This record gives sequence, C-alpha cells and structure tokens, in this order.
Amino acid sequence: MKKAKKWMALMLVLCLAASLAGCGSKDTAVYVQSVQALVNMGGIAPGDRFPGLVVSENVSEIKKDNDKTIKELLVKEGDDVKQGQALFSYDTEELQLSLDKQRLEKEQLEASIENYKSQIETLEKSLNTVGGTTKLQYTIEIQSTQVDLKEAEIKLKTKEAEVKKSEDLLANATVVSPVQGRIQAISETGTDNNGNPLPYITIQQAGAYRIKGTLGELQRGAIQEGSRLKITARTGASDVWTGTVTLVDYENPTQGSDFDRYYGMSSDEMSSSSKYPFYVELDSTDGLLLGQHVYLELLTEEGESTGLSISSGFLCYNEDGSAYVWAESRGKLEKRNVVLGEYNPMMDTQEITEGLSLEDYIAFPDESLCHEGAPTTRETPKVEEEPVAAEGGVA
Repeated sequence: MKKAKKWMALMLVLCLAASLAGCGSKDTAVYVQSVQALVNMGGIAPGDRFPGLVVSENVSEIKKDNDKTIKELLVKEGDDVKQGQALFSYDTEELQLSLDKQRLEKEQLEASIENYKSQIETLEKSLNTVGGTTKLQYTIEIQSTQVDLKEAEIKLKTKEAEVKKSEDLLANATVVSPVQGRIQAISETGTDNNGNPLPYITIQQAGAYRIKGTLGELQRGAIQEGSRLKITARTGASDVWTGTVTLVDYENPTQGSDFDRYYGMSSDEMSSSSKYPFYVELDSTDGLLLGQHVYLELLTEEGESTGLSISSGFLCYNEDGSAYVWAESRGKLEKRNVVLGEYNPMMDTQEITEGLSLEDYIAFPDESLCHEGAPTTRETPKVEEEPVAAEGGVA
C-alpha cells in the first residue's frame, strides 16, 4: 500500500514538471503565408509578364503656321505614313489674297524709292544754281529725302522676304511628312490640358524602336535602370527579344496608362493609381513593328528568371551571418537556411536564390512563437474588434 502511494506521488510530481515544461500542452499555431503571395506583393514575381508597347526612339514634330487656316487634315492618329506623304493642306484662297496684298505693297515701295531718287536728283541739280539761304534749304531737303529713301529700301527688303515666304507657302500649301512612321498624336488646339504648347502633328519615326512599359505603385522599384528584360510577342509567336532598361521616369507619373486606354479601362484620378513609364533599349529590333504589343519579363545575366524577392523582415540570421527563414514542413515549422541574392533598398526586399520556392509557406519571425516543430496554420488570424460604445453611452 505504501509503495502504491509513493508511485502515485511520483507520477503527480512528474506530470506537474511536464506541464510546467510545456509537455502535454498545445503550442499556439503559427500563421504561415504563401511565398507566391509575398513575392507578388513585392512587385513582379519570377515568371510574371506585364505588357509593353513598341514605340519609336525618334519623334518628328510638325508645327503649323498659326496665321494660316487649315483647309483639310489628310491623316488621323494611328495612321502609318511614308516620307513625303501629304499630312494636311492650308487654305490657298487666303494665301493667295495675302500674297496679292504683299506684292501690291512691294510695288508701292519700289515706286516710292524711284520717286525719292528722282527728287534727290532734281534737288541736287537745283542746288548748284542757287546760293545763300536757298542753298541751305535745298541741302536740308536733300538730306531729309535721303532718309526717306533709306527707310523705304529697308521696308522693301522686309516686304520681299514676306512675299518669298508667301510664295513658298502657296507653292507648298500641302505639308508632307519628313519621315516614315506612325501618327502618334494630332493637336487641334495646339496646347495640352495645362496650356503648354504642342506640335500640330507628332510622328513616331519608323526604324529606331524601343519598348515602353509602365509600373504601378506596388511595382515601384521592381524595375530599375540596368534591369535585363525578355520581350515576347503577345500574339503567341515564338520570337524573343532582349533589352536593358535605360530609364524609369518617376518624375512624370500618369493616371492610368497607354495600356489602360487601349483596353478601355477607366483612368479616373480617384480610382486609378499612378503609373510610371520606363523604357527598354533593345539588343535587336528585327521582326518588331511600330505599335506592336508585347510582354516583358525580368531576366538575370544568364537569361533565366530572377530569384524570389520577399520583404527582408521575414529573414533571420545565424551567428555566422548566414540567413534562414521559418518555413512550414508537414504542418510544422522548421528552420530553413537560404542563399541570398541582391538587396533592393527602395522596396526593402531581399532576393533568395536557393532554399525557397513559390510553393512554400513561411512565417514572420516571432521569438515567442517560432521554434522547431511549432504547429502551423494557413488561416488568417482574426483581429478582435473593440466593442463600440452605443451613442450616448459606454460599451
């Protein structure tokens, strides 16, 4: 009997010690998140494709003479034009009337000049036949007429230039394209929404192509100058091009993008985030067409997709400086070593080249919860809402 009591007492002590050590109790399940989702939050995931547009590196701007009236516009936005093709024509009736008036004024000036020369010749002859005060008056009159002659000669040169310009306009009343390309824009008002001057017609020149893409707010920093990209046709063709990002224009964000407008998506300022254009210089343009829609994808120097980039907050470090994450394995946490690539300070993301895949789930490191063998859950933790006080009372 005494032995049985001693055995029971020993069991109670052992159970109490085990409970204090956590044995027999259940750890709090640690919430783990999909690496795929975390990578997408960082902007562009490996293998992700986003749209681009083939644009011209060179642009020709055609201005119109604001003193003239456009008679007929012969092209529209999106048209492909050849060098020398007619773009628009001026109203020749107004041009002809203006030219006739300028020619008449030119003839009047020429007649005035001849008249001044004749007056000076007559006065100079009379000057030799008179004396005293009369001679002084003739001298003054000659000098005055010479001034009028000089002014008339200057006006004549200006008028001759005007006549020449009008004659050229009349002879070239139809304005032609100086290059082969595509009509990018036509501005009837001559100004943008802010009142800045715009050319009448803007032409994207054919031949010198580059790719234009756009970054959203969540992708900011995912593409940088010097990034290598792979370009593929949207039509499913097997052709592949490569290029390097030469400019990410954070200084000129827009609401919506060329692609939003192309697909008829709203660009309302209250419902659209800012878009940042970037440009890709191509290694080769063979087979590309101006205005062609393409897909863009990140590459490494070897031509493979980049590693996974996640927030640096998910990383832990060993004493030797190597990195690890808390990853899910068969429903429990494990300490998994990873190999790091490049760090992106703008996004505060770290590239992981080995040790993690898109199919994995990882936990945010919490010293009070994360340890080897801790149970995991993929259910989003519920946030308890504080009771709301009733109007005029206390909850």
